[in-house]
Amino acid sequence: MLPHLKRAITVVIMIETIFLLSVFAEIFTTTAGGPGTETTNLTYLVYSIGLQQFDIGIASAGGIFAVVLANIVSFFLVRMLAKNLKGANEK
Repeated sequence: MLPHLKRAITVVIMIETIFLLSVFAEIFTTTAGGPGTETTNLTYLVYSIGLQQFDIGIASAGGIFAVVLANIVSFFLVRMLAKNLKGANEK
């Protein structure tokens, strides 16, 4: 059963990874930067450094890091998905 779900699991992991790197509004509206938010979410950390501490350079580097991280994860997951699709078509 699990090998048949491999494609679906791969797509869900990719979408959730991209979503988790872009979650900001929920954290900001519910806790407004309460305890623990800066260490658990990259987007809130970028906001805090850029707009509260006025260090735009480090904040932009953090934003670029988030984009690169999402691209790397997506690249490997899409590659794994393509390999699974190629193997399924050959059988």
